[in-house]
Amino acid sequence: MTAFDFDKLKQKTLHNLRNLSVVLLSIFIMRTLIVQVNFSLEEIEASKIISEYSPYNIHINLDEQIMYVYKNNELYKTYPVSGGKNNTPSPTGEWIIVHKSKWGSNFGGAWLGLNVPWGKYGIHGTNKPWAIGQQNVSGGCIRMNNEDANELYEYIPHGTKVTIVYEKQPFRNLKDGDIGSDVYAVQNALKSLGYFNDWCDGKYGKTTKSAVLKYQKDVKLAQTGVVNISTWEKLMKEYEELEEK
Repeated sequence: MTAFDFDKLKQKTLHNLRNLSVVLLSIFIMRTLIVQVNFSLEEIEASKIISEYSPYNIHINLDEQIMYVYKNNELYKTYPVSGGKNNTPSPTGEWIIVHKSKWGSNFGGAWLGLNVPWGKYGIHGTNKPWAIGQQNVSGGCIRMNNEDANELYEYIPHGTKVTIVYEKQPFRNLKDGDIGSDVYAVQNALKSLGYFNDWCDGKYGKTTKSAVLKYQKDVKLAQTGVVNISTWEKLMKEYEELEEK
């Protein structure tokens, strides 16, 4: 092979590699957008169902380990439940039931999935019922007695709003790699205050850390990129004041 032929082969190989890189990058971007768009459309559609069809709403109090089901704004039924452990907390906040399916015996045969953006969370039965109504010991989902979970499955429609509260959930410092409702709350607050321009997904990554660092610098807190109690309290106070205006 001559030097000229080698140069031509080298140029062609580099050209093909560049094209392959563009294709792979395009596929990655498209997959990312599809996931986000599907989630958004699913959430929008579920919101429509709430306003038009579902007479129910569910309130889960993990301090009491009780689920309250309301029908037409009147208390309809109550069930004992168990939520997530401190290191695998349940997603507090307001969610929507977007999936329903019959699962295996480990989940009591019934699954009602929530539109939580940072993971797969839902309401289901369990083959470990001893903590129901007593302790929060799950990996984050809401556990019920199997009979109760299957009863709930039968009459609760897609689109039903689910509110989960847990006042006794201990504070934790938030850092890169953490996920959860507290991360979601930080992202929402930072976004409202103009520091965070990404999608609020409850995942503490590089963009969240960067926004936290900018905020800490502006309010003259130690620039650690970690949301400790001082950063949390100041951020949430400013966010609440903004919301009240």
